[in-house]
Amino acid sequence: MCEGPSVLSGPIPPDPSLFPEYYKRPVSARGRLEGNSWGESLALLNGPLAPDPALYPGCYSARVPHLPRVGPNATHILERNQKGEVGALLKLEGISLTPSTPKHTPAKRDYGKENVRRLREIQRRFREQEAQKEHAKPVPVKALWTSPKYQDISSRVMAQLQFQVKGHMVDFVRHNARAAGKTVIRRSQSMQNLRDKQPPSSVKGRVPQYLEERKEQWRREEEEKKKNMPDPSVPAGHSQMLDRERQETLKTLKE
Repeated sequence: MCEGPSVLSGPIPPDPSLFPEYYKRPVSARGRLEGNSWGESLALLNGPLAPDPALYPGCYSARVPHLPRVGPNATHILERNQKGEVGALLKLEGISLTPSTPKHTPAKRDYGKENVRRLREIQRRFREQEAQKEHAKPVPVKALWTSPKYQDISSRVMAQLQFQVKGHMVDFVRHNARAAGKTVIRRSQSMQNLRDKQPPSSVKGRVPQYLEERKEQWRREEEEKKKNMPDPSVPAGHSQMLDRERQETLKTLKE
């Protein structure tokens, strides 16, 4: 039979009579109830400060404490809480508390490259100006080909152009003055034309001619209709004779 609790794990716990050490609590948990040797001395340690673990190891557990779960972004906060603000201030040696703004130093210029670039730009503009001058020059016209056979013959057209025709000198001022005396002054015929000309049919305040003719036609039709209308006093199928015709008919019947 081996000493100490069994290494076999199972649902049934070991017998306390056989393995009393398995159920024994740590020294820090026993305290005055189990009567440890530090009970009397621990009773005098009252206050907010914990006892020194070197002098009173029984006040602390024998278990290894777990490491604090701190993320990478909160490591500086843990160090500041463990070491205090004084430790952080002691690490400021060589660090300027009032950082000065960096001076703006102009970039180094390569004057050689700038000069070469400027010379090339001047050459390019000069070439463009020369090309524009070449295009602006007038293009010489090529002379027409002429046969040497007719070099000694003079042009008839040039002879006619050089010949000056001497015409008669006419005094137009005197001619116009003589013609002005014989000219008949024409009067305006506007008033006479208005009197002779019939007014148009669209003159306001006057009935057009076609309406007058239409009215006359309606009047004649009404008269014809009245003449042809039967007399209500005459029986149907009979016609009324004139008095003269009636007298002639009676005379004829008596004879």
